[in-house]
Amino acid sequence: MSPSRFIGFDYELGATGSGNKIDCINLVLAVLDDLGIERPSLDPTWYEGDRRKISRDLLSWGERIEVPSYDGDTIVWTDRLFAFGIVWSQGILAISDRTRKVAWFPLQAASLTHARCFRTKSSLRKCLASPNKSTSGSAKN
Repeated sequence: MSPSRFIGFDYELGATGSGNKIDCINLVLAVLDDLGIERPSLDPTWYEGDRRKISRDLLSWGERIEVPSYDGDTIVWTDRLFAFGIVWSQGILAISDRTRKVAWFPLQAASLTHARCFRTKSSLRKCLASPNKSTSGSAKN
């Protein structure tokens, strides 16, 4: 399935995508699943908002990167209401603070000044094996 199906979904805390509602954490996890990229298990404490703890948890699953550019790169903003976003198709899927819906916006338009970005270890292997940045449409492993 394509991550584009989430565009326009309403935000609802704890929602996993059924009923066209999803939260930012489950959005990232679902897109990683769609891309066939190994993902961390959901930790309920992430909902408590300690973004430093979330970043530490993500380091056990991937590497910190300066600039997200590959499908599956994960972003944790420290200055936004909805903290999680994910790179897909040369843009970012995230919950819009303004509309409270899933939106896609170009990577060039992203403000990453207050963000921690991560690339999964399985994504790192794919990046090293392929000269193309976008891995959209790749089959699940």
